[in-house]
Amino acid sequence: MNAGNGNTGNTGNADNVEKTDERGQESRTRRRGQGQLEAQVLAVLGSATGPVAATWVQERLDGDLAYTTVITILTRLLDKRAVTRTRSGRSFLWTPVADGAGLTALRMRRLLDERDDRDAVLAGFVSALSPHDARVLRALLADAGPESGGAPDDGAES
Repeated sequence: MNAGNGNTGNTGNADNVEKTDERGQESRTRRRGQGQLEAQVLAVLGSATGPVAATWVQERLDGDLAYTTVITILTRLLDKRAVTRTRSGRSFLWTPVADGAGLTALRMRRLLDERDDRDAVLAGFVSALSPHDARVLRALLADAGPESGGAPDDGAES
């Protein structure tokens, strides 16, 4: 238990945070994971009609997050190439490049890129697909054609 100093303490459950307010009252709030926050920020950006400031994003997240947290999330999304930013005065305006599904695809690609044994990773992924997902993947690959892709070519024939 916190001694009324406003510090956040871990209650033993990684998803719950116990806080003590200025009156010494304890409250529990559910902590969101980084991926969940990124998806929420992308959803807010996706609802914009054009580039927006971080304060605009923060306001639409019900003021639930600190401005610095929103900036951190936007910067992480920029590093993942899920958003772009343009200078506007002393701040930036942000635009989504990827939606939630696109962000998940970027994560999958990054995980694949981290491995030397890409073929084994892909084989494991494909073997674990449901029949429906396998049909969807086959159709997507057929629609994409043999010359599309985006993964680095290792020079091997398929």
